[in-house]
Amino acid sequence: MWEGNVMNIVKIRAILSTILLVVFLAVLIITIGVLYTTRTGHTFLGISKAELFNARNILGPIMNILIIIHLSINWGLYKRELKVLFKK
Repeated sequence: MWEGNVMNIVKIRAILSTILLVVFLAVLIITIGVLYTTRTGHTFLGISKAELFNARNILGPIMNILIIIHLSINWGLYKRELKVLFKK
């Protein structure tokens, strides 16, 4: 029973991390696009500056929510890592 719960937690963490990575990459590409369109005035991959900003306004909050969930799920691990980092 206990092993099944651990596997479910690991699967949830893996799914969350994968979604977070995909959203991060999308935000990174959008940021590059915004910089490109701002400097050149041209579209980025056929996407206008306004469309890039709209996509960023949607994906940014999603990424923030995913980060908060990720930190809350991994809080115990994070605390242990901090102890090791700041150990005297």
